[in-house]
Amino acid sequence: MSGTSADGIDLALIEDKPLTLLSSDYIPFKKDLQSRVLAVIQGEALSACDMARLDADLGQAYSDAINHFVEKHQLDRTIIQAIGLHGQTVAHLPDGSVNNSIQLGHPALVASQTNIPVISDFRRTDMVYGGQGAPLAPALHQALFKQSNQNIGVLNLGGIANLTLIGEQLIGFDVGPANCLLDEWCQLHTGHAYDYEGQWAKTGQVNTNLLHAFLQDPYFLKQPPKSTGREYFNQRWLNAYIRAMKVLPEDVQRTLLILVAESVKQAITDSQISLDQLIVVGGGSHNVLLMVTLQEKLDCTVMTSEALSISPDDIEAMLMAWLAARHCRGQKTNLKTVTGCQKPHIYGIRYGVG
Repeated sequence: MSGTSADGIDLALIEDKPLTLLSSDYIPFKKDLQSRVLAVIQGEALSACDMARLDADLGQAYSDAINHFVEKHQLDRTIIQAIGLHGQTVAHLPDGSVNNSIQLGHPALVASQTNIPVISDFRRTDMVYGGQGAPLAPALHQALFKQSNQNIGVLNLGGIANLTLIGEQLIGFDVGPANCLLDEWCQLHTGHAYDYEGQWAKTGQVNTNLLHAFLQDPYFLKQPPKSTGREYFNQRWLNAYIRAMKVLPEDVQRTLLILVAESVKQAITDSQISLDQLIVVGGGSHNVLLMVTLQEKLDCTVMTSEALSISPDDIEAMLMAWLAARHCRGQKTNLKTVTGCQKPHIYGIRYGVG
């Protein structure tokens, strides 16, 4: 899995029954590859040849990461049933006339380079049946965290924040921006790739006028099912709000952090579900200030999945392996109450080994 933060590749090896994480790893993207990925996500025009090269280079990066993982953990690749490959999202357009989501990573190349079958294209198989294509993680969240007689929330703080609500029925949707804007703004003004534990944001003050303007954005007012990405929440979006205001950079950072927490609170309130606990996963779970802010704003216990002996950094990669396992079993997944997909189906396309 490589997500909207586009920082690198998360890998997870699971045993399917019972669902168990056996090992995991993280391999950062090389700087040149990361720069090319971020450029195309942010709207840089590429020729068809350049896009093909990026697709192949990502496929090679995934192949190298998987082969390194297999060797590092001394795995017998003949007993690995399949690789679940998300790929790198470079365009997610769930609304309007386009209704498509593009993930690069050349799954056929990965299958040939690793000699393991690859299951990929999970999002587009959702969208062709009328779904948003995201978020897909709520199905795994339910399998991992459902508890009888309790309402459980799972908040994934990746580039985008997505929320899963597990109660009488499964609900899930993208709340809005998380690390994508926090990281970009931090890198632009401090040179650091991200704001470690929210320490820079802590030096700033919340600009209430800016926060109110953010929260009036049409995306936050839209009802689920809904999904989004960097195509919407990016520096152009941010600059449109701050260009008319004189706001210190650290105050913008603090306000963006509060936006994440406030938008999550608003989403939970709008759902009319009283949560017993919120489990936080993803890179944003390491932002100490953000975690403290969430606990202050919410009327339930807030914890990371580490408290349940699952690393917050492994969930998304586990999702891809789990979806691949369901594909191999011929098992349909129903995400109608999450993505709006109108038909339970087997997620993903298989790329075999010759």
